[in-house]
Amino acid sequence: MAVLPVDLDSTPDDIASLLAVDAAVRAAVGLDPHPPAAGALHWTGADGMWMALLRPGEGRALLAGWHHEFSLTEGSGNTGEAGTDLVGDAPGWWRRGVEHARAHDAHLGFLYGWDGSGWWRLDQPADNGFDPELFPVTRAALRDIVDELADDTLLDPPDPDAVEALLTVGSGLTAADLGAVLHAPDGWPEVDLDAGARAAHEYRSAVTA
Repeated sequence: MAVLPVDLDSTPDDIASLLAVDAAVRAAVGLDPHPPAAGALHWTGADGMWMALLRPGEGRALLAGWHHEFSLTEGSGNTGEAGTDLVGDAPGWWRRGVEHARAHDAHLGFLYGWDGSGWWRLDQPADNGFDPELFPVTRAALRDIVDELADDTLLDPPDPDAVEALLTVGSGLTAADLGAVLHAPDGWPEVDLDAGARAAHEYRSAVTA
């Protein structure tokens, strides 16, 4: 089965930086981000939706994940079954995405491979559930996620300019960068800006190209 190009402007480095910002905000507001691992950044959203950025080396990358409502494919076989073939004739290293899903006992709806210059996916007729507006793979998506996290934790609405500055500095963010975004009315609930900065540093250090 043929592979098709994916219309996604974000590079793996862009996505890694966005995931670091997401982890920093979650840690700052008291939500535990998924611990980064060597070669993999794993993100979990509402209702079990998830995404992972994997770095097999040699400039390659994989985006793997699943949406609880929109993914009609099932490629993980989280029960050990083969399910939908999301690899097909793609390079063998794509199977790292399937292995990651199985290791997390998770359904796998989409699997995209980065060959150093662009993203590719297997030509599947079913909706794989990937929507760049719902997953933290673009600045616009992460802006919405940050706003939602602030609202859910009873913080003031983040200043749009401060959020833009936070996304620009990315994984190199500091506690001060976070403090410009995350404000608590009358100092409650408390925001741990240092924990957020540490989380960003952990994400920045975990994955190399």
